[in-house]
Amino acid sequence: MKLFASLKKSWYRFRTFDSRETPRLSLHDTFKQVLSSVTIVAHLIDPERTGAIIHNARAAFVCGMALATGKHVLMIQEGEVSQPIDYRDIVIPYTDSNTIPYYVENILRETFDTLQVIDTTHVPLPTGLLERIDLGDIAAENEIKALSKYFVKTPQFQQARQGHARIVIGRKGAGKTALFYGIRGQFSPRGDTIVLDLKPEGHQFTRLREMVLSKLSEGLQLHTLTAFWHYLLLLELTKKLISREQFEAARSPETLARFNRLVALYEAQPEAQGDFSERLMALVDRIVENFPEGEPDNILTREITGAIYRTDISELTTVLLDSLSSYDGVWILIDNIDKGFPTHGLQKEDVFTIRCLLEATRKIQVSLESRRIECNTVVFIRKDVFDHLVDLTPDRGKETYVNLDWSDVELIKELLLRRFRYQVPELIGSFEEVWSRLFDPHVGGESSFRYILSRTFLRPRDILNFVRKCIQIAVSRGHNRVLQEDILAGEAQFSADMLNDLRYEVRDVFPQLPDFAPAFLGTSEFLSLDDVALRLMEVGVPETQVEEVKSILLWFSFLGVRIADTESYAYEVSYDLAKLEAQHVKVVASQAGYSIHPAFRAALSLANSHDI
Repeated sequence: MKLFASLKKSWYRFRTFDSRETPRLSLHDTFKQVLSSVTIVAHLIDPERTGAIIHNARAAFVCGMALATGKHVLMIQEGEVSQPIDYRDIVIPYTDSNTIPYYVENILRETFDTLQVIDTTHVPLPTGLLERIDLGDIAAENEIKALSKYFVKTPQFQQARQGHARIVIGRKGAGKTALFYGIRGQFSPRGDTIVLDLKPEGHQFTRLREMVLSKLSEGLQLHTLTAFWHYLLLLELTKKLISREQFEAARSPETLARFNRLVALYEAQPEAQGDFSERLMALVDRIVENFPEGEPDNILTREITGAIYRTDISELTTVLLDSLSSYDGVWILIDNIDKGFPTHGLQKEDVFTIRCLLEATRKIQVSLESRRIECNTVVFIRKDVFDHLVDLTPDRGKETYVNLDWSDVELIKELLLRRFRYQVPELIGSFEEVWSRLFDPHVGGESSFRYILSRTFLRPRDILNFVRKCIQIAVSRGHNRVLQEDILAGEAQFSADMLNDLRYEVRDVFPQLPDFAPAFLGTSEFLSLDDVALRLMEVGVPETQVEEVKSILLWFSFLGVRIADTESYAYEVSYDLAKLEAQHVKVVASQAGYSIHPAFRAALSLANSHDI
């Protein structure tokens, strides 16, 4: 958090690699990202942390490539650790995270000096058609600027932008963050609308949950979280308004006096300093430190309120509302709040965090609209989290929502076409014409485009990842078009990535269970009901947990239900397992079976057989 806060304050554009989003960093991507950067920053974690060996080895490899290409490199190490001789003199250890901004400041100064004298005249430009195509980063956070050039305005975007949806839901990789930036990009930074865009992460609430919420009754949990969010959102709105008004407040004595009063009230708050992540954690720390002692049944709501609101915020609220009255409206956009939430095994307090956020935004909306200030809130969450939210919300129909769905193939074509033309505008014509210029039209007897789609979950992230791998392989082989052999090689890499990603997610749900993947190596695409159970037990899954593991594999769409020649997967029914269960009854009755999704078949070296 300290590292990110320091980089954000620098105003330099930067990209990040997040293994939770993309578990595999390919050599091609590494080379491309390093070569197109001026500076590389790597954070090495304590060797005692889970996954430290893989993370630190990857970081060392990237930094080695950066040094070899003459880039500035900052390697900081958590704790005092004995380092290998080849970069012992480069690594900077720290035991106090407050020293990190100092190290970042030094590397940023070197970056600035380099940017003043950098010579790009000798950088070789790509010449081939495929080499010029840039599909962008699969993580929207890393392509905010370019995203505005090829963002596809889906029906879900239109509904959210018109204020008809307070929640946008979608499975991982469906494009929620892209829609977040798409809505934000509709407003001018200096326009008549205040846009509060926040990206908290679920893991930032872990300490609050463990140290405070776990000790409270359900009613007090809801009260605490609602007050927490209400206070935090007021602070962030005030901070945003101050940054907007600081150069315009002197337009009249009245506005200047009100602005100065607003600044004074804001700076009186304990969490006034730092960026959003730092303020959020500071508030969590303060609540934990000031949490009233005693038995949970004896804790009063006013004691909790006092731990959150250290000062009287009524005047701050009044001055804030007065200041906002000159604007047309306020938009509150919140993304990433479920980042770090497990896909299965969500705790009640995690869901309450989102439920109370929605309640707090509604309170702020009522306050603003009482002053005739229009206020819209959009929260972006995963589909599985939304399902839990509905289950734990008494008045389920109160929250309007839209579901990001890419089942319309024409939208996928438009998404790819815009990205193809971003760097190669001469690619004119229909999607079919452009595709045939770039790709072999068929793989075997099947359309190459349909072939690729059938091996994804119809998520933009999957499709872009698959297509990009095919193009990279074709370029590395010197081809001027993606051939069938390039698509098959890209499928092998993509399938391995999908399988590794799934193994990590299943491990999060069942950390004590053995790896399920070896159970399906070299088997058939289609399996009977008994085959799946026997194979899971052969790799060490207890018989008592076979059905649970099988349900998880169905939910993640690793397995689908097969009846005759028809295959059905969870994402095709919006992860409604009740629908799959209804088909499951038919499966038992007809003695059909399960199918392994085509996305995983190459990685598992499955036999191309339709026999069960």
